[in-house]
Amino acid sequence: MKSKIFTYFIFIKFISLTLTPLSYADTNSEKSLTSYQILKSQTINKLKKVPLHSDPRLIVVGDFNNDGIHEYLGLSKSKKYTNYVFGSIRVTKKNDLNYWNNGVELSKDPSWSSNFETKTLDKNFSINGIWDVSIESYKGCVHPAQIVPSHLNKDDFMDFVIICHGYDAKPFPGEHSYVMLSTGFNKYKIDKLTNKIGFYHDGATADFNNDGILDILLTETNAEKLRVFINDGNGKFSLKNSYFSQFDSWRAFSTEILDVNKDGFFDIFIAGHEDEKYGALPTTILLGNKNNKFSKSNKITIPSVKGFGVVLDIIKHNNFLFIVRTGSKPNFYKGTLIQQLEINNISKYSVIKNKKMRWLDRIFYLKSSNSLPKFGSLTEINKGIDFIFDGKDMKPIK
Repeated sequence: MKSKIFTYFIFIKFISLTLTPLSYADTNSEKSLTSYQILKSQTINKLKKVPLHSDPRLIVVGDFNNDGIHEYLGLSKSKKYTNYVFGSIRVTKKNDLNYWNNGVELSKDPSWSSNFETKTLDKNFSINGIWDVSIESYKGCVHPAQIVPSHLNKDDFMDFVIICHGYDAKPFPGEHSYVMLSTGFNKYKIDKLTNKIGFYHDGATADFNNDGILDILLTETNAEKLRVFINDGNGKFSLKNSYFSQFDSWRAFSTEILDVNKDGFFDIFIAGHEDEKYGALPTTILLGNKNNKFSKSNKITIPSVKGFGVVLDIIKHNNFLFIVRTGSKPNFYKGTLIQQLEINNISKYSVIKNKKMRWLDRIFYLKSSNSLPKFGSLTEINKGIDFIFDGKDMKPIK
């Protein structure tokens, strides 16, 4: 699942949010919305005619500076890095440890670092100009995994978590993850979030210590841990290990934070490779409580689906969950399957699938021309499993 980073496309429409923050958050404040609430709790449009120089997962769109215009922030990996690690030579060098170890050293060169793309969008969500933004202190991830939007300091501009896992081949040395904090109109400064290098593959935000300020959850995949970084309100973060048992192992590649069971406390979706020979992880939802202390003894386990054991994402609609899956070995990252489950009857499920399409990276609540809710991708490259939900069944859009 290391290649998951090629897939995700994140879209934010930050104007006129009308969402109600969950009860654990600071009520009646857009700044208390979690990353899930920002990204997935309202309908959004697909982008149109946008050339994707950045990986789809590494693009966020929204009115970040509150000027009434949508901005586009992307991260693109260097050609030197992608050609070395993911080019056609990857097959012939599969067992050549010297080649991959040499790549680790090469990746330390600044020319292997990712770069930002900053654009503006017109009303049709097509690129129409350059977003003139100043970004200070970015040294560059070699392999960023995701950009997560959230309000992390005291101003009114959007901030971002830049999650990085680093060189994506043996020996998987890892790298730091970062926070990109606003310092004024169209101005940002980037600081290290993590206190040590790790293979950080996904993340989300929520208020873990109930102080009305959003904190950050990261999956540190190779260490098999979930890491929580507590925010002091000024964009300074400290690692706290009290929210999960340090004896538990979580080889998670995907995570999300949402209130699954409508009890007013946030729950944590954790997923990865269900049928991996070593480090297999059942897809799990850890149920929350008033202290935000999570345990394997209080959880929901999502039923596995044969042949589709790579789990990428989740979205909730009323009493239903939709889980995004792609193929596991021997059909690793081939096709897409959506698993529909009713929260009160989790043992039974239905599916729709498309074996011929590219995998669906992340699922969103899309704007629809009729009254029925529509779900699917935000890009044309993986629209092959968009569907309408009639309240009972998924209806694929042909």
